[in-house]
Amino acid sequence: MEPRSILLVEDDPFTSGLVASALRTAGFVVHSAANAREAREKVAEVDPDAAVLDLSLGPGPNGVDLAHIIDRQYPGVALLLLTKLPDLRAAGYTMTDLPPTCGFLRKEAVSDPEQLIAAVEQALNDHVVREGRGDGPLAALTATQFAVLRAVAQGYTTPRIAEMRGTTVSAV
Repeated sequence: MEPRSILLVEDDPFTSGLVASALRTAGFVVHSAANAREAREKVAEVDPDAAVLDLSLGPGPNGVDLAHIIDRQYPGVALLLLTKLPDLRAAGYTMTDLPPTCGFLRKEAVSDPEQLIAAVEQALNDHVVREGRGDGPLAALTATQFAVLRAVAQGYTTPRIAEMRGTTVSAV
């Protein structure tokens, strides 16, 4: 049986090296790209079985954009989105913003190669892994609470957040 191929799209060379090493050790053939443009060229060239995509890819399309492009143009490619964020909402997305077959995994799973490999295997077997929502301290927050928390993290004051949201300071 021919080894399965993975397209790894990660803009951080250190993280890319760690993930690629773990995937190669598990028997995958890994093709790497550092951004969405390179990834689009590489997916057409190598026809991977799966794509592991970083959420944040620097300037240009991000991992969510790329996941939609690959899902539309290459529907047989299993998709797994990696991010350092504890919750996809921290990037302004919800799980419904991902293609239905795209999994989501926090990068801290890379510290346990078995967890990363298991997530890739599940994606290849059409089981969508959606880790990163429901098991952390932010999981209980409503969408409104999360939006306010994001604004606080971005450095906005309570009065400015109230103004931006069209609400009162006490509501914030």
